Amino acid sequence: MQLKTFITKTILFILITIPVGCATHSARPYIDDKLSDKPGVDLSKVQTLSFSKVKETILTERLRFNTLKAKADIIITTPEIKGEFRCKGILRFQKSGKIRVIGSKLATTVFDMLSDGDNFWFYLPKERVVYTGKSDTVKRPDTSAYIFPDDIAALLEYDKLFEGRSAYMETWPAFWLVHVLDKRGEELVSYSRLRVDRIDSTVTELTMFKPDSFIKALASFHDYADINGQSIPEAIQIHWPDTNTTLTLHLNNIIINEPLKPEIFQFKKPKKAEIIEIN
Repeated sequence: MQLKTFITKTILFILITIPVGCATHSARPYIDDKLSDKPGVDLSKVQTLSFSKVKETILTERLRFNTLKAKADIIITTPEIKGEFRCKGILRFQKSGKIRVIGSKLATTVFDMLSDGDNFWFYLPKERVVYTGKSDTVKRPDTSAYIFPDDIAALLEYDKLFEGRSAYMETWPAFWLVHVLDKRGEELVSYSRLRVDRIDSTVTELTMFKPDSFIKALASFHDYADINGQSIPEAIQIHWPDTNTTLTLHLNNIIINEPLKPEIFQFKKPKKAEIIEIN
């Protein structure tokens, strides 16, 4: 009888002490979570922060700039071009949702992508075609467009992900995973997921989801540098699973908070170019 009572109390104690439904929780081991294997990592610097503090850091201490301009070394891999394509380029970004990236090779423009926050355009001069559509909407899968400028702008402006949405956090030895949920009807579905480093609180990975919960785009941020007191990633890689396309931007000559001319984000239809709607 005493043994049965002891077992019952033990089971109750375990059930009571396991956190259920809380904002911060741990789960199964996450891929690449190998903090102890990284050379030169001071484990004493690993932070223990609450979910509210991590969220506050993302919202107030990261991406504290209104504009960004930079030169870029660009790498594109996609089945459309059958391998890897490299070129030089420039990047201009302005909150909210405005971005322009122009790629060139041998003094010739090879692409011009633009989003003004409401609409986007992806111009390929050689093909004489412009892919366009409304920003932050579902794209048709049956087009030849393989890069989407509005997604790039959204990934660079991840502090807006929390607006009107709920979120929770998982804690891992090397990082935090912040899950942002959107309400679709009566259900909560995955909207985005941020991976935040537990040593310096930088966002190292951001996943955006489609309404059907499949991955829309995945971005990783590397080589953070101090630019006028602001931590800026000098290497950004974005992958679109639907088109199996990866865009890598290695930024240099970065300047932040310098006024940009409005016409930078205004689309002018190229002569003799076909316009294709992809929403």
